[in-house]
Amino acid sequence: MAYPTLTSGAAIATVEATTLFFFVVAMAFAVRREDGTWMTAREFARAAKKPNVRWMSAKNSLPWQQVGLSYFAGGMGAWVYYGTTEMGANTRLSWWGVFGYSFASASPAILMIFIAPTIKAFVGDKNGFSVTDFALTRFGRCMQLVAAFMSTMYLFIFLCAEISTIANVAALFSDVEGAESKYSRDVILGTVCVITLSYTMIAGLPASVITDRVQGVMITGFMLLFSCVVLAKNEVTATQMRAVSKSTTNGFVVMITLIIAILGAELFNAGQWQRVYAARSTQDLRKGLALGAGMIFVVMWFFGILGVTAVAKYRADFDDFSRLHYLAFFELAEGLAKGWHVIILIFATSLCVSSVDSIQNGLTSVLYRDILNYDLPANSVRVICAALNVGAIFVAVDKIDVLSLFLMVDLVCALAAPALYLGLIRKDINSFIIAPTELGAIMGVVCGCIAVIVQGAVLDLDGAWTDKYGSVHSTRAAAMANPPIVHRAWGPFGNFWLPDGTTIEGGGLQAFGGKRTLLTFILAVVFSAFGTMFFSWLDVYFRGESARKPLIKVKLLKKGRTGIEEKPLEAVETTTV
Repeated sequence: MAYPTLTSGAAIATVEATTLFFFVVAMAFAVRREDGTWMTAREFARAAKKPNVRWMSAKNSLPWQQVGLSYFAGGMGAWVYYGTTEMGANTRLSWWGVFGYSFASASPAILMIFIAPTIKAFVGDKNGFSVTDFALTRFGRCMQLVAAFMSTMYLFIFLCAEISTIANVAALFSDVEGAESKYSRDVILGTVCVITLSYTMIAGLPASVITDRVQGVMITGFMLLFSCVVLAKNEVTATQMRAVSKSTTNGFVVMITLIIAILGAELFNAGQWQRVYAARSTQDLRKGLALGAGMIFVVMWFFGILGVTAVAKYRADFDDFSRLHYLAFFELAEGLAKGWHVIILIFATSLCVSSVDSIQNGLTSVLYRDILNYDLPANSVRVICAALNVGAIFVAVDKIDVLSLFLMVDLVCALAAPALYLGLIRKDINSFIIAPTELGAIMGVVCGCIAVIVQGAVLDLDGAWTDKYGSVHSTRAAAMANPPIVHRAWGPFGNFWLPDGTTIEGGGLQAFGGKRTLLTFILAVVFSAFGTMFFSWLDVYFRGESARKPLIKVKLLKKGRTGIEEKPLEAVETTTV
């Protein structure tokens, strides 16, 4: 590759300037009142010191255009440079992989078009801030804690991945190595986290929404610009495209696996659920989600096309691994002038910031209902979010492999999602298919975990190890081929890390590429759903109607002052899904 083309200082300055631009946009919005007039300095200081409900949720304020742009920008990230691009550049996956990643990324919004209005109406405007509030209202405190754990874990790993990615992209353009490279990387990690955290903690969700609008327009504009410039610079013939355009079984397996994995994980994305409660009306919510899904699919498909174009142009190089699939976009961009590389870095930073500020708001939203309910200091969420950001910086600085963590989190979320969202069944269908209980939902999560562990035992796994490239192996010997290695789990518990090394796949595709990985996701989802329904039936059979009550009674201390109130199950119009 012809990189690097920028000095370390230029790369750092580009990232800092882009991030500061969004800080200025957010703060300019933060000093405006709801009626459009400007706050005085004293008013702004008072508002920043003690956030209100609007700061937390922007309740019922967004038209569909803003919902769509916000969902789109919040779901995109610097990772799109690598996602479908890598799929398209890998001829073993090709168009099925590209379509699978594109559709999988849009599928959460498509599903939410149908379930989000029902959940929002059930939880209520006063009670709803995040996915955890549905768990609390529908089931109880125990299931709320499960949902909070899943959501926080997923968002934390997402945050680690985003700041790691922007640091990697900047390093790709930088002309330094060794200690100076580490310094540049650390500066970029800290810059993105500190600046985005500053404006999200001062101005809250409304600031994230306003920056999402700007980022959404920028992302769309950059994509159109790149489609003209990059493709014009890298012309390929129809014969070359046909030679690498394949329909493969591996690609189809990846498509199904990605849909299950991303759908399950994104249903616990508290940042995206904030957009649900911020939508002005049900119509705005549905139209906004449709817009967001469409924009996400188009952007992902666009980068997939670039991946296919890259392998069509450099087929021999990709086959002998002198060029790497995950760097396919940068292989196409290396021939562009230096100024274009600066624009690419600006685009990457915009993508990163659009996700990071949404993640930061999502992490705090998990606690909003209890903050109001128990009259706790609202600033406590700022402290917790800051602590999580510090943790993410440490993970990124140490270069802990994030992909393997992402795979594990995707699997854990996938086995928990059926247990939670089967709660949409709030009325018994017959004497055997009944509305899930809280104990049944928890047992569903347990059953999903057991299914993964049992599969690991049947496969006789020794554990899980990651090598220096982040590949996950089921034997220590296989991982030692590329030291240093990290031991992730013992015995059958290693199945949670989805090892696709030589023992399982015969040296086949890593990550989502194996049939065994697809089987693991299917087993987790099926056993979670079956366990939820079976143990709910068993729970009601033995405990009667008391089984439908929360396992732990939640006492609301500040009901009168805050307006937070529990909505009894019987008081809500039931909907069977």
